[in-house]
Amino acid sequence: MFMFLLLDTRTGQITQVQWNIETEKRFTEPLNLKPLVADGKPGRFTLYPTQNVYTFILLDQVSGNSWQVQWGKNPLITPIN
Repeated sequence: MFMFLLLDTRTGQITQVQWNIETEKRFTEPLNLKPLVADGKPGRFTLYPTQNVYTFILLDQVSGNSWQVQWGKNPLITPIN
């Protein structure tokens, strides 16, 4: 089983993608259903890894806003103040 994060760089929406190589099945689950911005341009959002493999930092390149992103069974996206 492999886990990937799919980022829409225009809206900031992230989807967990699980791929099972043995059964060749793919499962997806959104981490955040609502777009973070309405009128984003490609490349606006970037995901940065941290030392914890389950935690990333999502950065809005335009506004400078950032979020802590945790994937797993209980995914979480929290604004960083």
